[in-house]
Amino acid sequence: MNTFFQVSGIVAWLAVAAVVGILLVLNALGRRSVKARLNQPSIAPYTWWATYRIKGLLMTVMRRLGLSKGMPAEVVQAHTEVQLESMKKLRDVYAEIDHLPTIEKGKAAVGLKSVFEIASNPVRLVKSPYTHPLQYPPYYIPGVPAHMFYDPAEFEWAQALEEAYPIIKEELMQVLASEGTGFKSYVSEAQKRLAGWNTYNFFFYGKKFEENCARCPRTTALLESLPRFERDHIMFSSLNPHSRIPPHVGPMNGIVRAHLPLVVPQGCYIRVGSEERTWHEGKLLAFDDSFEHEVFNHSDQVRIVLFMNFWHPCFRSEELPVLEKFRGAYEASPLSRVHERNQVALRKHDIAAPKVAAAV
Repeated sequence: MNTFFQVSGIVAWLAVAAVVGILLVLNALGRRSVKARLNQPSIAPYTWWATYRIKGLLMTVMRRLGLSKGMPAEVVQAHTEVQLESMKKLRDVYAEIDHLPTIEKGKAAVGLKSVFEIASNPVRLVKSPYTHPLQYPPYYIPGVPAHMFYDPAEFEWAQALEEAYPIIKEELMQVLASEGTGFKSYVSEAQKRLAGWNTYNFFFYGKKFEENCARCPRTTALLESLPRFERDHIMFSSLNPHSRIPPHVGPMNGIVRAHLPLVVPQGCYIRVGSEERTWHEGKLLAFDDSFEHEVFNHSDQVRIVLFMNFWHPCFRSEELPVLEKFRGAYEASPLSRVHERNQVALRKHDIAAPKVAAAV
């Protein structure tokens, strides 16, 4: 009898998996007009919610059948627990963004009437000042100039950061001298440990890491004083010798990512889109992380930068509160929830400390 129920259960799960698989294939192959209807403002929250739940169900089935043992349980759970209310909040802030002057200009340039049309249009393939084939963030908003790298001198916050380089580096070295307290190994949204990458959070998803900030009070005070400072993910980012951060894209455009290089040996590079640059200690590097990018450390020493976000100057000051609401709304997505838990979890780091001492 037990065997019968076990077999029946497997058959039932297989049937569910088949149905879910068919739905996903139909969605992938569906006509643009069908996708457009499913992403209309009145229906979009239900479409997004169902998509997450179906993916979660499919992942659950695969795990139970032993077809994907490497799939993290936390990721599966996040998909199966996504709330319809959070999807409605995301829809509502999308509707607010739709009427911002900067976004209105961008929509006209790429032939959109609404940001809700982006889900059913290959916008990044449209030629415009605001699009590029190598720029494909999960949450694209039109109207932001598509530049891979920027001249830091364009930004009002650049001079203060470069002038504070000696102070910021001094506080970093104090942290490293205390066995790197506050650093932890980096784990991605998909629960993958990226070997050799360690981070020291100051802010994440707008929340302040009080203990870390207290260890670096002058750095924290400077960051909080800077115009257009965006508190989504601010940290010391350390990459060990002969390590690599593989290609990835940031969650949205509209952010200028800035690196203040603090410990940079020769042989370190970053590729953003089709362009490659290196760092020079004390000199800012600014780029758009919504382009595909990757980082290399080919040297025998560790590389450490202060990693920051700023709202793009194309946005008017009065638009920023709506954009901040947008950030908060999409951070309710399943992988964002997992990522947030990863940032507060206790983990050890493996910074190549002896190499840091040798590099200074």
